[in-house]
Amino acid sequence: EAAAAGLPALAGDARAVLDGQAAHVLAGAGLPAEARGRALAAMGGFRAVQDHRRADRAALHAARLAIREMGHRAAVPAIRELLASVDPAGDVHRQVAVILAEAERRPDRDHDVIVTDPDVPSWGRLAGALAVGAHLATGNGVAWNLADGGDEDPAGTKERLAQSWGVTDHDGWREQIDALLAAENSDPAIQAVLDRRRRGDDEYAWQDAIAVWCGEKDISTDTTTALIKLSTRVLRYEARFRADGALAPDGRIGSVYGYDFGRAVNMARWGRNAGYCAADEAEKCVLIAGDRARRTYGSWAEFSAGYTLGRMLRFDDDEFGEWYERSVAVHRMLLDDPGSPWRKLAWG
Repeated sequence: EAAAAGLPALAGDARAVLDGQAAHVLAGAGLPAEARGRALAAMGGFRAVQDHRRADRAALHAARLAIREMGHRAAVPAIRELLASVDPAGDVHRQVAVILAEAERRPDRDHDVIVTDPDVPSWGRLAGALAVGAHLATGNGVAWNLADGGDEDPAGTKERLAQSWGVTDHDGWREQIDALLAAENSDPAIQAVLDRRRRGDDEYAWQDAIAVWCGEKDISTDTTTALIKLSTRVLRYEARFRADGALAPDGRIGSVYGYDFGRAVNMARWGRNAGYCAADEAEKCVLIAGDRARRTYGSWAEFSAGYTLGRMLRFDDDEFGEWYERSVAVHRMLLDDPGSPWRKLAWG
């Protein structure tokens, strides 16, 4: 603002440059509405001096900011106006058209949708690791491939971390992400029960194996009974998963560690978005989570089933209600939607 105030009245292109730079600064600060206003001002300034190339680039930035400010469906009219304002023969027109098509095809909701940011890579090692966090990103309607969580409001991220995770600073964030990376956030009883099931075991053989193991560990009768009941819950969810196409007819789930690894990816993104960690620290955590997921599971489908079971055992309480329906819907979406990263990125 100080620089703009010192410009002569005829320095329209310089003012447009400053507006364009301000748009990027405001966007980085999590102020998409203000940023879009500056991008539009830059577009108008460049048009006034006949610099249509830079005007079109500013229009593209404004289109992307409209999505961040209003959400896909609400941004459609604004993006249509921007599309009409750019050179129809140029590459910017094509890019804005892609943004518009994506906004128009999105369902009228801001959750349970696959979002891919076109400005950052959606392939390579980091993207493959970020895709391990796609369950939660899709559920929240945010871009799965943004390592910095840049399409989320930092203030909202801080509030979520404080309320749901007790995280208010780097140390708290580090404690939580280390637990997730070590698969120590979920109830250890679940994996202990799953580890007692051998290939070919039926329900009763599995229960006997749990009882024998508990006896060897001198575990109390009450705890042994609780663990056997937990195995019954797992079997109910597996049966329902098979009926709903979320697990192969002969499929079984061997690990719920994926639930922690998937959340670790998102914890890394949230930590960076909230300013609780540096970019390199967050990226390293994402890569570790991706590597551990791939060493635990043999495919995206196996990982997703393990993730979903872990989430159900924590939140669904055997109700097969909204938690279940939404989680299975996201599972199907990520495995079947042509726009899913899981359809484009090989496992392993």
